[in-house]
Amino acid sequence: MLFNNATNTITLKPDSKIFAGRTYYFTIVVKEKNSDSVKYSFYATVRVEGEINDSETGAYNIGDNDVDGITQVNYTIDYVDDKGLGSLHFTSPIHMKWLEDHFQEFFNIYWRDTTYRKSKQDLSLLDFKPTLFSEDAKTINFTLKFSKPYRIGLLVKKSDRLHIDIKMDEKVYGALGNLWLGDPLTYEMGNKADKIRLEMIFDFDNEVMSTFRSVAKNMYWVLIAVIVVQFIMLSIRGVGLLPVWVFIEYLQLVGFMPIYNFRLIPYLYDAFKPSLVAHMIIFDDTPFIEDMDTEYFNKNYENYWLSVGKLFQSFFFVCLFLALLVLANIVVFAIHKCNCSNATLSGWASRMMTQFKFNAYIRYYMLVYFDTTFFSVMKIMDPNNDTVARKAALLLSYVLFVVNIVLPVFLIAHINRRFDILAMKEAKQSFNSLLLKIDKASRWRIMNPAYFFARRLLTAMLLTLPIENTFIFLQYVFILMSSHAYILYMVAVKPY
Repeated sequence: MLFNNATNTITLKPDSKIFAGRTYYFTIVVKEKNSDSVKYSFYATVRVEGEINDSETGAYNIGDNDVDGITQVNYTIDYVDDKGLGSLHFTSPIHMKWLEDHFQEFFNIYWRDTTYRKSKQDLSLLDFKPTLFSEDAKTINFTLKFSKPYRIGLLVKKSDRLHIDIKMDEKVYGALGNLWLGDPLTYEMGNKADKIRLEMIFDFDNEVMSTFRSVAKNMYWVLIAVIVVQFIMLSIRGVGLLPVWVFIEYLQLVGFMPIYNFRLIPYLYDAFKPSLVAHMIIFDDTPFIEDMDTEYFNKNYENYWLSVGKLFQSFFFVCLFLALLVLANIVVFAIHKCNCSNATLSGWASRMMTQFKFNAYIRYYMLVYFDTTFFSVMKIMDPNNDTVARKAALLLSYVLFVVNIVLPVFLIAHINRRFDILAMKEAKQSFNSLLLKIDKASRWRIMNPAYFFARRLLTAMLLTLPIENTFIFLQYVFILMSSHAYILYMVAVKPY
């Protein structure tokens, strides 16, 4: 082999003739100068195409896998998915029954992690089991298990790889003819090894993974209990509900963090999952529409187990809570108008009517703002609008998206217009949900709600960017910039 530094080309000098139609596999080894130690090794494949007609060797009719009457058989690992399921495919039919009986003796199966270049260590699997030898005599499905699957496939620039090699020892080499369906002299193996990149593995039979998943399922109900108890206790004490609102609002931001374009250790997806209760996502399997639980916006959503069905749960509860809010308003309005003889009840109804005009609706809007914006943008980006229902949903999405841009601007403009009289209780009580615990002595301080709406609007838009989008990096930029900007605002203005 000769390497030309000027042209960066490698010239190979084979020991025997190169035949058209064949694939040749070899390893390029780079050694230290004046030393036998290996510095780098590269695997290479050369496919020789075309036909030859040599007077010394005779005429050859070259097909895709047929050279001088010899059928060349190659095998490849088709895929290994995130559940540890995979497939091995041969280019020509083979003796499946014989391979089934001698599978472990025939193949050497191992994997290499991202540190292989330093460690030079082939790692064994916890289990590798062929599950199906297909009737076409070409495909073998298999399952594999790792002792620590949550450590695999986390890096983008470096790869963990599964290797399936033929054990070319004397025993296997002598039995190789049993693999063919025809005359053993008319077949040969085109390759003796194959490998494939391993993506993240979500093996929930693993002890660590199953523990985190079971804890996540229980934490759904724990967080719901915390929110309900906190709401009741703060209402009884009459000290205001700001702590519970802040708790829910930050759970909403945390709940969608795993669907940003970065990779988490697989069991950490379940650590974040209980936060979805802040988006009113409660059930793992959506009732009545189970088929929608198999649809996902992109791969990150599938890793997080956040299906279209679960997003529909959130939308359903948004509508349900709005209906309950309107119903409660109607009941309080009826009590207020009936001039009840009970002074305590009448006074309570009068205070509640003040809250329903418009504090209760503003607080509801602030709680559902992130979700409604997120759903609207997702539907707008969805290209599937064939049915009448989908077209109606698209129209509703445009309406909600425009409202979620215009209404916050109107609310912020309204409190700025009334800034001079905000010190009066009667002047601010109808929209005090926007200004809870905020010092009204400066216009800069009452701009705090503007940050609330702006951050959620941009976050919802960035979350729906496709993974392959050129501007996907803006997700990282916005997370950092928005958080740092708010810290600087809090330090400089001290709104609370």
